[in-house]
Amino acid sequence: MKGLLLKEWALYKSWLFGSAVMGIGVVLILPIILERYLITQVPIQEIRIILMFLMLGFSIVNLLIQFNNSLNTDNGKKDMWLHNPHSMHKLIGTKFLFSIAIYFVGITFITTAGIYFLSDVFLGSFAQLLNLQLLLLAVMLLAGIFVSIAWLLFWTIYLEGKYWIGKFSLITSVAIFFLLASFLPRLFDFLSLDRVLNHGEISLKFIEGYLPTLSISNFVLELGSIYIVEELFSWIIIILLFWGICKWLERVITR
Repeated sequence: MKGLLLKEWALYKSWLFGSAVMGIGVVLILPIILERYLITQVPIQEIRIILMFLMLGFSIVNLLIQFNNSLNTDNGKKDMWLHNPHSMHKLIGTKFLFSIAIYFVGITFITTAGIYFLSDVFLGSFAQLLNLQLLLLAVMLLAGIFVSIAWLLFWTIYLEGKYWIGKFSLITSVAIFFLLASFLPRLFDFLSLDRVLNHGEISLKFIEGYLPTLSISNFVLELGSIYIVEELFSWIIIILLFWGICKWLERVITR
């Protein structure tokens, strides 16, 4: 595992530094340039908040691009996979963990630049600001894990399609992926899984009192509840999906 991680570091360490520098630059420096050279009535602090959330969204795109490049690098040299003593789960898992680590470092710099340097916008103590950052990081981390698994599924479908239909695989893969995305929610509704999963409710309302307030708007963050059974079910599905995709990808590569 250490050797696999060092390989990823050697190839993609520039993504780590690039993500950190770009995140800080866009949130802290770009608003100053926009305010100085563009005619706008929007205060610089509001521009920084907007750019922070835009950068958080872009960081997910950046995650997928880096993860896809890492997958395609080894896919172009299939002998590295075919004659590697490690299992496909470890090979793909290393890429997944490294990409998530780069992504997490990037969003940490973005949220730090967008929260702690806007103390006149986010009103609260240091502990409240820290709680807000941890909440944003947790939400973004879960989103990053989900979209990475979804991309790995799409990429595997694409490789499978290339074996059977060649250059038409991309169009077919997009169609299949969207069909799956629209079919699964309907399947869950048909099976009435909410009745089974919505047990062990934990209200998150108490967190609202430990978060700062915004001085530039009347926005109020309202947190709902999470269900222990639903969360356990979701993580089991994610783990099984990752395991199944890796087994499927192993068959595609060896074929």
